Amino acid sequence: MTNRQFFTKTIAYSVLVLVIIAALNIVIDPFVHYHRPWFGLAATETEERGQQIGVAKHADYDTAIVGSSMSENFEAGWFDDGIIGNKTVKLSMQGAHFDDYSRLLNVALSKPETKTVIISLDNYLLLHNPDEYPTTIPDYLENDDPSDDIYYLWNKSVSFVFLPQFLINNFTEGFSSDTAYCWAGRYRFDKYVARASYLPFRVMQQKDEESFDTYYGNVDRFLEGITPYIEARPDVNFIFYSPPYSILYWDDCIMRGRLTAEICALNEVYKKLLGYKNVRMFYFQDDWDTITDLDNYKDYSHYSKEISHYIYECMRDGRFEVNEDTSFNTLLKFSEDVAAYDHEQSFH
Repeated sequence: MTNRQFFTKTIAYSVLVLVIIAALNIVIDPFVHYHRPWFGLAATETEERGQQIGVAKHADYDTAIVGSSMSENFEAGWFDDGIIGNKTVKLSMQGAHFDDYSRLLNVALSKPETKTVIISLDNYLLLHNPDEYPTTIPDYLENDDPSDDIYYLWNKSVSFVFLPQFLINNFTEGFSSDTAYCWAGRYRFDKYVARASYLPFRVMQQKDEESFDTYYGNVDRFLEGITPYIEARPDVNFIFYSPPYSILYWDDCIMRGRLTAEICALNEVYKKLLGYKNVRMFYFQDDWDTITDLDNYKDYSHYSKEISHYIYECMRDGRFEVNEDTSFNTLLKFSEDVAAYDHEQSFH
């Protein structure tokens, strides 16, 4: 074989391999980038930042769950109850900020079939400066420009990690996406674990109290981002819920001098959002039975799947819902009660 022949065959085989890899990624499509899953497969877990924008584009749903790790232990099928929704998709992203949520909302709310959006209203969305947390969803997955799909078609992780994971998860999870990104089964939930994860980082000397309006600038940015979606789709029910962080979270909040500022930030958001007729708000942070039972938690904020199901049931049944008339007093009472609480008992 001459050098020229060897070179020609090497190029030909390399091109063939690349074509096969691209074809597999298009047909199996582990990130649901091009189409909803074929061959009876489901959009099982691969990688949230890569997959969820595709799921939002191609899944068939009337209800979308958009949220952080506080929504990951929901099973989408729970919400197919005819009360909240009929066909639900879970678009969770661990540690996501609003720039990520906005990309998902752009897609979900562009569909006329979408009638309900459930949003996890994490406190950090209001406390963090959004400029410091830009989107983590790759542009090439969000846009419809085929010229940059090379980053997907010939991506080593997609081809050799996520594509096999997608197929394996389909077989092991019974061809269902219901439990995608549920992580509760990988952790132990009890008071000893929750305390052990928190105590090494506990602030031991209480800091000065922050001004009540410390986070109002971030609140304004959040509201400027979310309210256009609410106004543009008055036919969509927006259901917000504040996750029930454990009492350890509020101990940390007090020790950092943040309690008043944090509650005031929540109040500003609730006051604005509850002015819309298509918004409902559920406040679980004052569910004392839940937040003081540390056996529900693996750390100071993350709760078990049983609590996730309980949150779903409460939303279905209208429990812990606040409105324009009750939200201020609910937040005020909780701030007073949590400030007066004997936090030292949480460590014994």
